Amino acid sequence: MAPGETHVVSEYPEQVDLRSTLTSNPLPVIPPGTVDAASLGGGEATKIATAVIEKINAALAADDFEAFESCCFPSQTYWKDQVALTYHFRTFRNPGVVAANFLETKRLRGIPEGLRLEGTPQFVPATPVLQWIDCNFAFKTTSPAASASGRLLLLPHSNDGALGWKIWVLSTWLKGLDVRPHDESLLRSSGRQLESLDRIETDVLIIGGGNSGAVLAARLKALGVDSVILERNAQPGDNWALRYDYLQFHVPTSLCEMPYIPYPKHLHTPHMLTRDELASQVRLLISTFNLNLINSSTITSTTFSLTTKTWTIHFTTPLGPRFATAKHLVQATGIASQSPYTPPISHPDRYQGISLHSVSYKSAQSTLASHGAKSVIIVGSANTAFDILQDCAAVPSLRDITMVVRSPTYVVPVEYAFDPRGLGLYDHVPVSAADQMLMTLPTWVDGALAGGLFAMLAAAEPERYSKLKEAGFPVMDGTHPEVNLLHNLLERGGGHYVDVGGTKVLEEGRAVVKAGTQPVEYTEKGLRFEDGSVVEADAVVWCTGFADKNVRDVVFEVLGGHQGDGEERGEGVLGPRQIAERVDATFGVDAEGEIRGMWKRHTRLENYWVMGGHTGQQRWYSVPLVLQIQAALEGILPEAYREMKVPELGG
Repeated sequence: MAPGETHVVSEYPEQVDLRSTLTSNPLPVIPPGTVDAASLGGGEATKIATAVIEKINAALAADDFEAFESCCFPSQTYWKDQVALTYHFRTFRNPGVVAANFLETKRLRGIPEGLRLEGTPQFVPATPVLQWIDCNFAFKTTSPAASASGRLLLLPHSNDGALGWKIWVLSTWLKGLDVRPHDESLLRSSGRQLESLDRIETDVLIIGGGNSGAVLAARLKALGVDSVILERNAQPGDNWALRYDYLQFHVPTSLCEMPYIPYPKHLHTPHMLTRDELASQVRLLISTFNLNLINSSTITSTTFSLTTKTWTIHFTTPLGPRFATAKHLVQATGIASQSPYTPPISHPDRYQGISLHSVSYKSAQSTLASHGAKSVIIVGSANTAFDILQDCAAVPSLRDITMVVRSPTYVVPVEYAFDPRGLGLYDHVPVSAADQMLMTLPTWVDGALAGGLFAMLAAAEPERYSKLKEAGFPVMDGTHPEVNLLHNLLERGGGHYVDVGGTKVLEEGRAVVKAGTQPVEYTEKGLRFEDGSVVEADAVVWCTGFADKNVRDVVFEVLGGHQGDGEERGEGVLGPRQIAERVDATFGVDAEGEIRGMWKRHTRLENYWVMGGHTGQQRWYSVPLVLQIQAALEGILPEAYREMKVPELGG
């Protein structure tokens, strides 16, 4: 096997296709007239939620499977746990499975005081055929001693004319360990003086000083856990600052908040964050809280001792070679960000113009026009491609612009991203409350609700993109049966466009569309396509994404592996290739709807963690990740519950 290659290993739960699984798990339908919304005022929702929690507590106290199962909505019940009871990320489906596994993990963790209702339950009339009561609760566990929170979505259920309320969604998540509670005052303590040290010892070594690494380091510091970040760039935040000038986020700033330091008000809606604002916030978090970071670091080798459970990382900086030892290693280098992908095109040596991937693009003026380019082909049709399209269209000397659309593209009007029934919720309630509402839903529920919302919005304006279609762009909107934004976010790592105005460039004829055919080879002056046609241009910009959505594919290089490394490390010591072979696959979703390999323990490798995701995921999932690390350091981390108890039929 060549260096850098990894073994193919079986996975459990197996990866599934998100869209087909959503189709086979539709949302429940509540017959119209089942619930009289007017009857749920005056505290009635609280009475209903209290009664359901009392039934759950009675079932827990008696360890009564049938009593717990009877609390569940018969046709569809989910329990999503984020480290609270399973000490893993699990989603269980169907009443019997939920009851059996909740009771089993209750026995393992201990919930002596039961569930305690928190806040005021709310009746949510989502659609004419789906309404629920949404309520929150808290509970304590004894093994280990910890605090956890939860959420119930209750559906009305008519049984022989008697209306009751049953569990549709049960969600639980770990809030904190009693052994050492979260303490924000620790964030203001001094950082370590690392400049003169050739050898560094730390609890946690974090590879990557972007959003993910900085957020994780801050969370760890607030728990009293020492960490050191190795960043390959000259400054933290350069993962944003070194990207193309026109980059901006297409979602509410409130969704992008980092813990402990909010963005100033003038950067919130309707403003959308730029690359420099994103970079500045990363730098502010690191400097304000004196996080331990070493810039301009190049990792040259990494080993893990199976005997001592210790990581050793050798790296170089402008000051020379150094090394660090750590109990835990976190890869926070990003998802789909390390290996730019360009489709294989024949005869690249023929082309006499400028050809580059979007990672090397800075601006239309500096990258193209200043080098004499007067025409450009942009290959791609997602967010980056449209950003670059708008940038090029603003330069008068670039008179001939072609966008190559290789496949139909899901286009989302930007106002949909700000709708308060979706991500726009972050602009209307505190970030912590929005996180609790949107980050605790099972994937199959989240995907169906979000897909339904975007389909409804698109159906209300069917001619929204008629001019774009006339321009030759193969657009898909939210009504298309193959469209679901979670598919783009969790499986493709993009491939969609949140329309902040780029479609106008095509609709107004300031650029042309080349669609329905793939580029196959270079000519001296452009690209030849599979249909035999040729487009000539002075430059080609490939906005074709990245090949490393699965972190496993880049672990070898990230850890300092290199060609020809025989990795004879000694008995019980793993090198980069052997480590890469043991890392679980990441990205995409498993059969339970959980994101693979992220924020959780790996099945074949100890004390190695992958941190990443979009900015909202970084904020939310950094909490369960650091709590797992804290528990491991304290010696109280339970085995991950990977079982699936299925009750026998009739028993």
